Amino acid sequence: MRRLNYLPKHPVDTLPNYQNAIMAKALKGITRIEYEGIATRGWMVRITRAGVRKQQFFNDRTLGGKAKSLKAAKECYSDWEATAEPIKTTRNQKTSRNSSGKVGVHLVRNLDARWENAESFGYCASWVTEAGTRQKLSFAWQRYGKKIAWELACLAREKELNDRAKIIASYEKKSGKKVKVK
Repeated sequence: MRRLNYLPKHPVDTLPNYQNAIMAKALKGITRIEYEGIATRGWMVRITRAGVRKQQFFNDRTLGGKAKSLKAAKECYSDWEATAEPIKTTRNQKTSRNSSGKVGVHLVRNLDARWENAESFGYCASWVTEAGTRQKLSFAWQRYGKKIAWELACLAREKELNDRAKIIASYEKKSGKKVKVK
């Protein structure tokens, strides 16, 4: 079985590859299916919300060609999407995978292979920006102390800011204590 996430042998194939990728994103929830050796070809539509999955296959032959089956698949997906529950995210919600107690802050253990027993620990704050890129900022126990490293990481996560100097200045202003770098 061969699955294609682009439009093969379609006018879009004449476009450069980056435009094919853009076209593939426009087909969210729709996948091209072609079985080799069998005449089954068409579009599979899938949507999953709240653990419930729907899927339907649109055969090229029964619908009168690739373009017509794609049109039917797109209509089906838009109908399902309009009636489906909104997507639930776990953003800023503590899940069972969280072991630190603070969303977006985790313990980091660094090993340096060049030296025997060369390990260090710290807390890392991580988040995803509005643009969809991952950001992170770590605070080492050895440099800041365990308690202050935790508080700095929590503050960095809360503000979603990866400028260490601004985080430290904000912490000093908030707590009234000067951060001592060891």
